[in-house]
Amino acid sequence: MKIFKIMGLTLFFTLVSFSCVSAQTVDDLILMTEQYPPYNFEEDGKLQGFFIDVMERMLEKLNSKLTRDDIRLLPWANAYNKALNKKNTALFGIVRTKEREDLFKWVGPMDSVKIVLTARKDRNVKISSVDDVKGYRIGIIRNDAAEQLLIQAGIEKNTLERVAKAAILIKMLNAGKIDMWGYNEAPVKWLLKKNDLNTEDYETVYTLKEVDAYYAFHKDTPDLLIRNFQNALDGIKKKTGDGGKSEHEKIMDKYLK
Repeated sequence: MKIFKIMGLTLFFTLVSFSCVSAQTVDDLILMTEQYPPYNFEEDGKLQGFFIDVMERMLEKLNSKLTRDDIRLLPWANAYNKALNKKNTALFGIVRTKEREDLFKWVGPMDSVKIVLTARKDRNVKISSVDDVKGYRIGIIRNDAAEQLLIQAGIEKNTLERVAKAAILIKMLNAGKIDMWGYNEAPVKWLLKKNDLNTEDYETVYTLKEVDAYYAFHKDTPDLLIRNFQNALDGIKKKTGDGGKSEHEKIMDKYLK
C-alpha cells in the first residue's frame, strides 16, 4: 500500500509540475505577426483579423493571461528572424514549406491561402508558367512564402524587389515600378481597397501555389505546449453536435466572407 501511495503522489506532483510549466510557458510566449489583412491587422488602435481572433480564443482555452493586446505587430522579416532565433516566440500566419519544416514547431493548419502574382491590367502581363516571369520586375516581402516559391522555381533572388512591408509594394505596383507583386491573394484585394484603388484595375496573372497557413513556434518550444495549442485549435474547429458551424468557421466568415 505504501508503494502505491508513493507512486500516486509521484504521479500527482508530476502532473502538477507539467501543468505549471505549461501555464508558465504560455504566458511567457512572445506572439508575433505582421500587418496582413484580413488575417492580422491593426485598425482604430486595435488588433483584429481571422488569425488574431483564433489565437486569442486558443489562449482563453489554455487559461492564459495573454490577450490580443500582447500580440506584437512587426515587419515580417523582423518577426521571422526572432521566431527563428529567440526562445519562447511564436509567429503567425506562416506558410509551412519544406524549407521551413525543421526550423519551427507547428500548430494548424489555420486556413488555405493562395500565393499569386498580381499585375495591373493595363500592363497586359501574360503568364502561362513560372518560367514566363523571368525578365519581369517582381516585388515581394523579404522571407515571405512568395519569395521562397519564386526562388524554388529558379528565379534569381537578386532580381526580386525585396521590401519590408506590403504598403510599399502597393505603391510600387500602382506607380509601375514593378510589373507584378507576389503575395497572398486575399490580402492583396483587401489592401488595394484600403488604399482607395479600384480592384478592377488589377488581376491575378499567375498562381504560384495554394498552401496552408500555420502558427509557427520556436523549435525549442516544449512538445507538451505544442500539443496543448493544437488541441485548443482542434476544439475551435470542431463542429457543434447539431451540425452547425464551428467557432473557427464563424470567425472565418467574419473576415473572409
